[in-house]
Amino acid sequence: MTRNPAILIFCLVLVAVCVAHVNAQGYVDILPDEIKAPFSERYTRITSEIQRTTSDEWAGAYSRYVGETWSDVLVWTPELGFAAYRDTCSNGPRAWVNFGSARFENGLLFLTSEQTFTGEHVLAIKREYTPVKWGHQRWLIPTDELELFAYAVNSGSSDDYYRFYSKSDGNADKPKGQPELPSQFKHILNRKPVKARIVQIGEKPEKWYPDVTIDAGKDKGVIVGMSFWLTGVKNTELKISVASVSEKTAVAKVVAISHRYDYDDEGNPKGPEPEEFRLTAGMRVSSLSPKDE
Repeated sequence: MTRNPAILIFCLVLVAVCVAHVNAQGYVDILPDEIKAPFSERYTRITSEIQRTTSDEWAGAYSRYVGETWSDVLVWTPELGFAAYRDTCSNGPRAWVNFGSARFENGLLFLTSEQTFTGEHVLAIKREYTPVKWGHQRWLIPTDELELFAYAVNSGSSDDYYRFYSKSDGNADKPKGQPELPSQFKHILNRKPVKARIVQIGEKPEKWYPDVTIDAGKDKGVIVGMSFWLTGVKNTELKISVASVSEKTAVAKVVAISHRYDYDDEGNPKGPEPEEFRLTAGMRVSSLSPKDE
């Protein structure tokens, strides 16, 4: 069973193009000079300092996955502060930036923006981060998102836990063991998957799938931002993200869907095209990524 080869190749090409630009300060060059110049000056100084010294296990370059053609890069040192950007080659190219001071205090990293411009090119960035060791890797997790990070790790979805900053140390091996989280979040790492049913389908928008309501809420530990995956439907992978939570239910948005079909050696589908997928009440979802089931 394979995905549509043409779609898969197209996506991989986009990713390769975007990664190449990320490694070269992304699409920041397209920004107006008054925005680009102060950011680039800080970014260049910090990256040069990082290349000269490796004495600080936490200072350095970090990246996080935002989407198939989206990524964030953060570089920082205690002396020179931080510089961060996001860029994408989707409907673009486009870029957003931020820079400022950085201080490590009481085991936490604090970032304070010093940029003077406002508007569409500003990258929003959290102020407080908790350093987390996970095997050979180092992560910076927004302190107010530690619970969400724990659920992402518990889900087994690399797309979900790599949405947090991990240090770019050149070692792409999957981290082993469990991340060293503060004690109040460690129990989440060993939780059994949350399983639920879709009990209500929202109004369908013009170009996407409707929101869904599932029968699991605060009573089962569900939180905003948590991911669920459709189970029990052949050849369809669907991911939803929780947008709001009540005591016994949660409303989630469809964030990704893909279908698997049989193809012959020439890339032609075997048999008739499948019918259009429709969400229906009664479908089941799980907080465990299907890749790990």
